Amino acid sequence: MGLLNKNREECRRVLAQLEDISGGTTAQEVLDALPSGDRQHAQACPHCRETAENLLATRALLSGIRSRADLGGPWFASRVMSAIAGRKAELARAADAWTFLPKLAAHLTWASSVALLLASAWLYQKPASVPPQTSGHVVATDITGEPLVDSSTLPNNDDVLVSLAEKPR
Repeated sequence: MGLLNKNREECRRVLAQLEDISGGTTAQEVLDALPSGDRQHAQACPHCRETAENLLATRALLSGIRSRADLGGPWFASRVMSAIAGRKAELARAADAWTFLPKLAAHLTWASSVALLLASAWLYQKPASVPPQTSGHVVATDITGEPLVDSSTLPNNDDVLVSLAEKPR
């Protein structure tokens, strides 16, 4: 009569009750602590008896190990809670450091949009200036359209070449 037979449900119920039993130093004492109907099944079922013996062996092994809570002392819980709170505050500060970035990006977007709108309106309203031409020569102008050379007479191309040839080397 094991877990694979028709009494599988009874075995499950007995195993659940065995885990809740805290007393007993032998497998028989643990089985005697069960209610009468389950006790009869546990004594007849080899699987349930084996489980009771394994439970006692496990408890014996674990009883020799000191608990981590025993190592902490009386202020263990408060130290753990303060460490958790400190870590949580550190993570919150790190998250707060980057929350300004979306706000800054939104402000920069609006500022650049307004600047672009103003610049395009200014360029649209500015009259187009044609650089003055005299006798087929193009005069160099600056960005506003004003001539760079303030002379009323422009040099002839031949004059420029002659002046370059006359320079001493």
